Amino acid sequence: MKHTDSSAVVPAPDHCPCRPDPGDLPEVLLRPRVDDASIDPPLLVATADYEIGVWRSKALANHIVEWVLDYSLRHSEREHLSPGRALEITRRAMKATFGNGGDRGVPAEILLHAICRQFFGSDPVISKVWFKTANNDTYKGFDGVHAVHGGSGLELWLGEAKFYKSADRAIESVFAELQEHLDSDYLRDEFALVASKIDDAHPHSRELRLLMHENTSLDEVFDRIVIPILITYDSSSTLNHTKVCPEYVEDLEVEVRRIWLKLRNKLGTTLPVAVRLFLVPLGDKAALQNALTTELRKWR
Repeated sequence: MKHTDSSAVVPAPDHCPCRPDPGDLPEVLLRPRVDDASIDPPLLVATADYEIGVWRSKALANHIVEWVLDYSLRHSEREHLSPGRALEITRRAMKATFGNGGDRGVPAEILLHAICRQFFGSDPVISKVWFKTANNDTYKGFDGVHAVHGGSGLELWLGEAKFYKSADRAIESVFAELQEHLDSDYLRDEFALVASKIDDAHPHSRELRLLMHENTSLDEVFDRIVIPILITYDSSSTLNHTKVCPEYVEDLEVEVRRIWLKLRNKLGTTLPVAVRLFLVPLGDKAALQNALTTELRKWR
């Protein structure tokens, strides 16, 4: 498994238009509780924390909804969002993103998007929304495609997101999908689909299309790919506490290190690309789903 030290991941140059303006993004909710770039794969654990003794399921659900526009719109649409059409576009984005609820992994995909944007200064290349042809479609490819300025140049981040109760089951699912998604024939097909939908207004559209072109050797492509894996799971350490305190942080660290070790052992050390692990521990997945359902009713 290739290793990319997070200290080598730097924000896009100030002059690069792909760099997100923090003022254009939702206010930060998730807090980095564990951030270890010294291990392979690097580990980032982001938490929603508590309010008045209760895990903040409603706040996290609202935060997911806040990210829908940034998640679903093309680069040119984000750049030229008209205030007069904001409500109409938001309703359309909600419908396109969540459809009729058939794609149950969407909350994790949006959280993956949010972490890449806010913590790593990424710019989305294409959203899965643009592969849907009906509201209940479930696109089977990568869960996020982002461009990130790394220490050695532009990187292509191809994300995998899992919205699970069990971290162990999520790891099994991630492993199976990576085996499929990193197959050369699958990648070629995926790149052909993605490249055809890259917005011409994206500041790196030409470079990204060249990277994905069939004439570019996958050996060169693999050197520039990072797989950010995001897993949500029902966390016993989160459920067993009512506030952020030293005991909670200690319990959480033990828990996430176990999950990290299981993932590392499952993936082994032979992957041709760099990997990162993002964990979002939940107090209760069902509570988050119920809160998200309540939020989405406002847009129907």
